[in-house]
Amino acid sequence: MKTKFWHYATGSIILLASTIQTFDNVHFYRASYLFSEPRFQRNLLTSFDITIGGGSTDKSRDQNHDIVPLLNIFGLHSMHELGVNVPNKNLIDPRDVTLTQLALTPARDKFAIFSIDGTFSIFEADFSYIQNTFQGIFLQAYLPVRKLQIKNIEFTDLSPTDIIFSNKNTPIWQAFLRQFDGILQKYELSREPTDRTGVGDLTFFVGWTHNYQETKTLDFVDMTLRLGVLCPTGKTKDEDEIFSLPLGYNGHWGIPFVADLSLGLYDWLTLGTHLQTMFFAKRTTDVRMKTGPQQSGLIKLAKGLVEIDKGAIWNAGGYIKADHFVYGLSIILGYSFASQNRSQLCPCKPDIFIPSIVNSDEMLKGWKMHTINLFIEYDFTGTDSKFGPRIALLYNAQVGGKRVFKTNILGGNVGLDIAWDI
Repeated sequence: MKTKFWHYATGSIILLASTIQTFDNVHFYRASYLFSEPRFQRNLLTSFDITIGGGSTDKSRDQNHDIVPLLNIFGLHSMHELGVNVPNKNLIDPRDVTLTQLALTPARDKFAIFSIDGTFSIFEADFSYIQNTFQGIFLQAYLPVRKLQIKNIEFTDLSPTDIIFSNKNTPIWQAFLRQFDGILQKYELSREPTDRTGVGDLTFFVGWTHNYQETKTLDFVDMTLRLGVLCPTGKTKDEDEIFSLPLGYNGHWGIPFVADLSLGLYDWLTLGTHLQTMFFAKRTTDVRMKTGPQQSGLIKLAKGLVEIDKGAIWNAGGYIKADHFVYGLSIILGYSFASQNRSQLCPCKPDIFIPSIVNSDEMLKGWKMHTINLFIEYDFTGTDSKFGPRIALLYNAQVGGKRVFKTNILGGNVGLDIAWDI
């Protein structure tokens, strides 16, 4: 039977294979972090991890996988039907009159269309605590803290500049441009930059792990399963700000499940795979909704009560790891695919907000992301040491996807493992 020295030789080494023990919430606005490895099976082992990362971008990938200005993530922003089916319009208010007349103006490609540029930046710190008990059972708590910012917002009018009607100089379109801020004010909507800082969603896990050595062809086979509950502790999106982002999953409770498997070879090589999913409870709240059939983009005037059936999130991938190949140095190269299924809104007043129109919104159609992960870690654990400190550098590069911000992440990790039985 082959035995991996770094992984199993003595009980004096706390974690003989370096581990990533943080659980990351995948989001559309930045590249996914490298997922967890199987947990080391040792009674009463304690692990603390802090992962810090950040990045910025002025680009998105739209529904066609094309790289576009940041805030065109869900397509261009059509103003032509902005006022269609909006309840409680006052037809003696000049702003509502302009909205009505603009909708009656003949449509034309790119007429009454905005492209919106902007810059997104993120800085976050993720805190993880894991406590092993006995028989492979462990408990985990995970909490992210984030700063999300969208600034440098610029609206560009894409309306045709030729002499064919309708065009950039059409009087009703010029009237709309003059009244645009007043229209937003009437419907209590802001297009100002956004800057939000706070905790994300707190997650608790119960897990089971097993390190199997009784094999003649491999060094080891490790497997870990986790089941948890995600608590909506993060600030929700401000529906009265066009560019607001939630710090977590926008007030939804979640049930995450995580499975990790790794195989050891040649006393230094590890191959691993990961599967993660998150299902959400429904939530009833007020949101901005699409009201015109041809309406598109982020700007919506109407707000009403809906039941939100949020689409499940999936994350799967694999990695190859050179494990402690030079003293305590390990390098991991990984790939992950993350996606969110389509969400569904059920308006509480379907006679006012037509469900088929509301749910044709590009923003509800989910997203997909491909990420390459690089993780370089040094494990300072010594012989007969009770404490095992670790440091790491990481880089997450988004290489494909749709309806996602094109944000790469550079960061680091600091970890400490404590073996109480030494």
